[in-house]
Amino acid sequence: MKRFYKLLVALSVLGSSVHAQIQKISYTTAEQQVLKLNRISPAGSKQPNKISLDGTWQFSTDVNLTPCDKNIQVPGEWVMQGFEVQKRVFAGYKRTFEIPTDWKNKRVKLRFDAVFSEAEIWLNGKKAASHLGGFTPFEIDINNFVKWNGSNELLVKVKSDSKADSLASASEYAVHPLGGISRKVYLMGIAPVNFAYADVKTLLDKKYENATLSTDVIIANEQNGKADNLSVKAELFKADGTSKVGEKVVRIDKGISKGEYLQQNISFEVLKPAKWDPEHPNLYVVKLSIMQGDKIQDVITKSIGFRQIEVRGNRVFVNNMPVKLRGVCHHETMPLRGRSVNDNMWEKDIQLFREGNVNYIRTSHYPPAEELVDACNRLGMFLEVEAPFCWAQNTAVVAGTELYQALLVDQTMDMMNYFRSDPSVLIWSLGNESLKYKEYFKETGKLVKQFDPTRPRNFSQWGPDADEGDLEIANHHYPGPTGPEKYNNYKRPIVFDEYVHLNAYNRLELVTDPGVRDAWGIGFEAMWEQMYKTDAVLGGAIWAAIDDTFFLPNGKTVGYGTWGPLDGWRREKPEYWHMKKIYSPVKIKLLSNWSNGKIAVELENRLLFSNLNECKIEWNLAGESGRITADLKRNGKTTVMVAVDKKPLSTDKMTIKVYDPRGVLVDIYQFAVVPSVSQIASPAITTGRSWTYSEKGSMLTAKNGTMQVVFNLIDGDVTQVTNNGKNVWNGGARLMVLPLTGEGNGVQMTGDNKKFDPFTDVCKNRIVKEIKLDKGEHSLVISVTDMYTEAAGITTYNFTANGMVNIAYKYTIKKDVNPRQWGLVFGLPSTFQELDWSRNGLWDYYPTNHIGRTAGKAKLMSDLKISGPAGPSTLPTTPWSLDRNELGTNDFRSTKMYINRAQLTNGSSTFDVISNGLQHIRAWRYEDSIKALVAGYSNMGTERFFRDHAAKMDRPLKAGDLIQDNINLQLK
Repeated sequence: MKRFYKLLVALSVLGSSVHAQIQKISYTTAEQQVLKLNRISPAGSKQPNKISLDGTWQFSTDVNLTPCDKNIQVPGEWVMQGFEVQKRVFAGYKRTFEIPTDWKNKRVKLRFDAVFSEAEIWLNGKKAASHLGGFTPFEIDINNFVKWNGSNELLVKVKSDSKADSLASASEYAVHPLGGISRKVYLMGIAPVNFAYADVKTLLDKKYENATLSTDVIIANEQNGKADNLSVKAELFKADGTSKVGEKVVRIDKGISKGEYLQQNISFEVLKPAKWDPEHPNLYVVKLSIMQGDKIQDVITKSIGFRQIEVRGNRVFVNNMPVKLRGVCHHETMPLRGRSVNDNMWEKDIQLFREGNVNYIRTSHYPPAEELVDACNRLGMFLEVEAPFCWAQNTAVVAGTELYQALLVDQTMDMMNYFRSDPSVLIWSLGNESLKYKEYFKETGKLVKQFDPTRPRNFSQWGPDADEGDLEIANHHYPGPTGPEKYNNYKRPIVFDEYVHLNAYNRLELVTDPGVRDAWGIGFEAMWEQMYKTDAVLGGAIWAAIDDTFFLPNGKTVGYGTWGPLDGWRREKPEYWHMKKIYSPVKIKLLSNWSNGKIAVELENRLLFSNLNECKIEWNLAGESGRITADLKRNGKTTVMVAVDKKPLSTDKMTIKVYDPRGVLVDIYQFAVVPSVSQIASPAITTGRSWTYSEKGSMLTAKNGTMQVVFNLIDGDVTQVTNNGKNVWNGGARLMVLPLTGEGNGVQMTGDNKKFDPFTDVCKNRIVKEIKLDKGEHSLVISVTDMYTEAAGITTYNFTANGMVNIAYKYTIKKDVNPRQWGLVFGLPSTFQELDWSRNGLWDYYPTNHIGRTAGKAKLMSDLKISGPAGPSTLPTTPWSLDRNELGTNDFRSTKMYINRAQLTNGSSTFDVISNGLQHIRAWRYEDSIKALVAGYSNMGTERFFRDHAAKMDRPLKAGDLIQDNINLQLK
């Protein structure tokens, strides 16, 4: 691969008009050396003379031993296509192509967007180039290797494991070799006098109104003779490509000798351009032309945006506005393709996350495909682009060597060279969670600053001192709920570019109760509200965006975890709605009931760049509808009176939908504006319908009208309750004090396809000490004194007429425990396969298939096959809530917290829990019955990286502590 040399032009490009906040750099003699850049032609995939080489190639699992005679798809990983390549062995990819006849006067470039991770390129039997690095593009001039007439044979030798792989920990991370031609491949026919480099910067004036468009180009002369009489034209168009905004032509006084490069800067003023930001992704098109006389030699176009980034004190400003980053960490991942993405999934991801109110994506832990960056430019999304280094200290590389240059320097600079002009790129990250900053990254950090002084740098790490204070932005992974307070007065901006880790590793909890995913929102909301109010905290990126699990052709499941608000198939999981609500840039509160035709609501504007009047806010209520408008700048609050002429019913709800300036639906609110009125009736005591009792052996049978209770006088259990002859309760209740669990049998999914047993144990070794009976005429009261290994106490059942049951329990804890949940577990007939509920949720509105919705119905079973911890292994057509295991669907078996009422039913009979908004219910299938936990306490679980947040909800119990509750049932 050919290198060219680019002089440091940062200072001349920036010029004197830039604000004082962008400081000039003092260079040492060593730093004044030229930067060696691998050529990546700026024409790239937008080059009109382009031939895609994607599609079917011929493949060999050992190219030195066997011919390439198996079909394989490019792009793609070989493992995900059923091929196994031994370690340290080069696989082979082969195909043929022909050069168009009209390319004979052009330079033919072969571009690979990524080959993982070491490659040799052979053309017509001759080695043309080699490359080391799995996530960065590279380009080869193949003019000296091609046949201009007839077929050309291209052979690519690829080895998966290399030092590039280990520096990125990429195959280790994905738990399978990532080997393959993983991104697109194409040929380009480029003019012999061409653009070898082009970078466009936009510089705003002191009022942030007008701008300087500064274009830094390098022209290559790849023709046989000297190139004279050259000029360069720069034209600026609006995004439609037709409305010209400005232009400038610069004549090149001296010619360019054969094989030489010439650097040129072209700048001109632009009056009041529409600026780019994530809420207004205004793009322009720069067209650059090389003219020889009046003849065009080469033309390229680039989409650009006018925006300026500055670090002032401990805040980051874009276009003079301080930013707050609402982010996620994004892997390129697909369940059946590994790290090789297709089907325009990059754009789909950006669409899904901007709809989830994300405005910032960190490309962990490697540079992305250009398609993702292009989508961010167009749709509106900040990017932290990360160099391909993760846990790099485990791989020995010596500074100053060729290997250091190829691995550390080249991969970092290639990343920047590829994305240097994209407006969405906000931050450069030197790497992830790696020690040896001084030995490995200090030098690359300097080069990044020299190459691009316009963007801040970050070192994505466990703590803020990992970069020795060198960089513009500090970093802390998983700072916990005290993080915002800790950094309140920090000297630099700090980003938590991994935080509020989703529940992923504790698969014992997840297989038992997907409700921990819903409970996650409680801790996340508390954390974000603190971060939002802390100026020095730039923001954060949730770990992570999408489940990182893969289904191999051999049936094994591998990957790191189900840690995304989206699963691998891009279905919304419970956390997605919490993310959308917590990151919402427009907050609305109900301030009053409907009164005299008015409803008061409070509006809060958390948009970064927009007045609230740029949003569309629509309401509807009981057949009436309208718009809410407010002239409200960022961080402002105001009260608005909504006029609703007709009094709504208590069952009517006011729905408000908020669309941002891009037309994206960013939030939905739903308020009850008229209170419900109901009469509380005491349980009726029906004269003439007394309880009757009989005993046979150890069984007590009590009857009252249509209700019959059978109680075991030996084991102290309710054996069966029937109403109208139908069984509604047939076991228990038993005390559960479920402790918080450990890791869940390992972190990564390693292909062993482990079966994780449910964690539903009730208390152990029960001994019934005493049973007291009060066989009343109008009620049956049974008190059971019992003890378990974990606790001892008393449960009292009070059966009255009409199927009403009150259960009061009080237990003394016998040994210390930090519980996940505690309460009573009931056994129900196996036919009770529907759970209905109403509850107090974190939000007033949920999607209809969200497991945490405030009211709903959930079925035990769905038509889907039972799936493992990673979910379905084939593309599902149903929501995530309907995925199931042996215990039931995600919806059915997940804890519903803070219930007002919940019932299990078989369609004709019901087990109805009448609650007070403080209890919780969880149901699951167990052998030939249904179990139901009515809990007096439930929390967020024990995900290791979320533990500090979840611990805020912990209620540890010491020996001698009491737990007690009352449960009211209506059995029908």
